[in-house]
Parts: sequence; structure tokens; C-alpha cells
Amino acid sequence: MEQLIAVIFGICVGTITGVIPGIGVLVAMVLSTPFIMHWDIVSLLLFYMSVASMVQFTGTVPSIYLGVPGETNSLPAVIEGTKHSRKGLAQLGIGLSAIGSVLGSMVAVLLTWLAIESMSKYMVFFFSNQVKFSIYIIIILFCIFVYNKKNFLLNLILCMIGFALSMPGESDISPGFRFWFGITDLKYGIPLMPILIGLLVVPNLFKLKTIKNNKIVNQMTISFARVCMAFKSKILSSLRGSVIGFFCGLVPGVTTVLATNASYSLEKKLHKNNSSRQLLASETANNAGQFSSMLPLLLIGIPITGSEVVLYSLLIDAGWSPFQFDNLDNNITMIFSTIVPWFVLVNVIAILIAWPFAKQLLKIVGMNKNILIATIITIVILLNLYVGILDYRAGPYMIYLLLFSVCGIMFRNTETVPLIFMFILGNEIEGVFYRQFLI
Repeated sequence: MEQLIAVIFGICVGTITGVIPGIGVLVAMVLSTPFIMHWDIVSLLLFYMSVASMVQFTGTVPSIYLGVPGETNSLPAVIEGTKHSRKGLAQLGIGLSAIGSVLGSMVAVLLTWLAIESMSKYMVFFFSNQVKFSIYIIIILFCIFVYNKKNFLLNLILCMIGFALSMPGESDISPGFRFWFGITDLKYGIPLMPILIGLLVVPNLFKLKTIKNNKIVNQMTISFARVCMAFKSKILSSLRGSVIGFFCGLVPGVTTVLATNASYSLEKKLHKNNSSRQLLASETANNAGQFSSMLPLLLIGIPITGSEVVLYSLLIDAGWSPFQFDNLDNNITMIFSTIVPWFVLVNVIAILIAWPFAKQLLKIVGMNKNILIATIITIVILLNLYVGILDYRAGPYMIYLLLFSVCGIMFRNTETVPLIFMFILGNEIEGVFYRQFLI
């Protein structure tokens, strides 16, 4: 029953946040944390998967209708989707995206099964400290060289700040408390919630205020049968997008963004003037990449995206121990017996939601920006206070929220994901590096 609730709640959260520009999976996970922080491991995974899948799809609705990117990887949908909208074919674009998402999910599942079957004998290799050390090095390098328009120095500073913020409190490699400087609140570490809200949610609210909505062009009513016929003639584009999306999703840090744009670029070269193929390929890559990006976390316990880092924190609090090879069989069984069926079902539900509710979802985008922002601010303050009360640190939580919100406003044009990565993974990275150099 709890798993069903997790999926339904995830679908609702993903459907709503997907159409609000600038929110995305990462912020959706932040806002949902107080409600899911006491869930079991499987429910957390199902919730995350439901949110991520729905955000990937519903983010295309404002992209196609309004030319407003709902997600960071929605740029191809904005470019090619608006071409459909201007011709009155927005429903065709949304339908192709929905069907392509389901196919992308199926292909990703198949490729996952093939990969696990062929690599099962060598899987123990990935649990060695040397491999973890190498993967974390890659993640750190991505944080330094990819974000903020490849500003090496800025990203390095953000990583160092994030790592420094993770230091106060208890350590996995030394007993007792450290770096608390006689300040009681620092003794138990800096809480995650205020950092996430201050550095992620608050800057996105400023970006939301600057977005201008375009007028919706009158659209033709297109039957689902016509969409299916259009998809049939373009299925090779969708399959290409699925394969590209799956492998791009395994790249740390950029995952679905890389998947979407790589697939889009290839399709532009193959079918320069076919907007439907380009849209279909990029949107198919979304969901394929979304599934494959979860595999490093599910199999060996290493998150490779910002939203997965938040999920990772919740899973560890729920008692998850993914780092032993002995758990591999259990993790694989969980993927194919629980995660996969729900993943496919959620993508099918996306089609059912898309058709009758696509235009209705736009009412959220069309709301008065000041009312929408004020509502979100009120919600996040209450959520932060709620988590603080549960942690018996309500006062410090509000102080931290104020401090990090000021920082978020000051650096609203700066991507703070490297800082978030290092803050959440700091202790784990420290332990891996310590063991590596100790060896």
C-alpha cells in the first residue's frame, strides 16, 4: 500500500513541478523531503522514479505550448515544440513525446538487463575502493569543468566550500565530533534542508519571475490514432534516441541534459528539416537517460546527478547499505521485480495524463507570478520549520535558511550544484580517499 502511495504522490508532484519553469527534479525532491523522509527504501526509490519520469514529460508541455522550458533539458522541446505549436500541432508534439517516453523506458530496461547479464561475473570489481575512488574523481572533475560555463576556478571554490560545510559534526573515519568550535549547533553538523532551499529553490524563484509567457496559438484537435501513425513512421528516430539516451545517462553530472541534446544533434544531421523526428528523438532520450542514470546509485551506491544526491541522503537515513557486494543480488532483484514494473507503468500513466490534462496544466504556468512565488516561499518556509521541529533544531534551521537564502540571492546566476554535491557526498568521499591512500 505504501508503495502505491509513493507512486501516486510522485506522479502528482512530478506532474505539477514539471510545468513550473525552473523547478525540475532536484527542487521537487527538496520540496518533498519533509513528507518522505521517514519512508522505507523501496518507497523512496519509487517516489523518485515517479517524480523524475513525470517531470521529464510534463516539462515538455510548457515548452511546446508556450516556448517556456519546464526542465533544464527542455531546450530541444522549446525549439522544435514551438514549431508544432505555431502550426496548431501542439497535441501531435505532446503525443509523440509521450509515446517516445514509453519506448525509451522499454529500451532502457532491455539494455539494463543485457548489461547486467553480460557483466554479472565482473560486478564485484565495481565494489572495490579503487573503482569508487576513480568514480568520485570523475564526479569531482565534472563538477569542476562542466558547470557555470566551465569556469574552473569558480567551480573549484564551490566544491571546496561544499566540502568544508560537510566537515562539522561526526566523521566516519574518526570518533567523536569535529570542527564545531564550541558552537552547539555545529556539533551535529549543518542541516541539509536549509542549504537546499536557500541555494536551489530561492534562486529559481528569481528566474521564474523573469520568464515571459507566449500566447497560446489555437490548436487543432488530433486523435490518438493519428499520433500513433505519425510515431510508426518515425520509430527509428525514437530507437536511436533511446540508445543514445541510455548511454549518455551514465555520464556523471549531466545525464539527461547530455542525452537530450546529443540525440537532438544527431537527428538534426540525419533529418535536417523534420521537426517531429528531432522532437521525438530528444524526448525519447529523456526517459531512457533518466532510467540509466539511476543504475550507478542502485547497483553500487554512487549518485551521479544532483537530484540523486538528495535521494542518496534520504536512502542512507532509511538504513540503506549499498556498498557491499553481498547486497548486489538484492539490489538487482529490487530493480527488476519492483522498480522496472512501476517505471514502465508511470510512463504509460504519463500518456493518460497528457492527453486530457495538458492544457489544464498550463494554468499553473499562467498564474500571476507574484502569487505563485509568494505561495512557494510560504510553503518552503513552513517545510523548513517542520523539518527543524522534527530535528529539535527549529531555531537554527530558520537561521541557516536565512543565511543560505541570502547567499542564494547573491549568487542566483551561479550554478551551486557542485557545492551541493560536495556537501552531501563529502563524508563518503573523505572515507573513500582515506582508505585509498591508507592502502
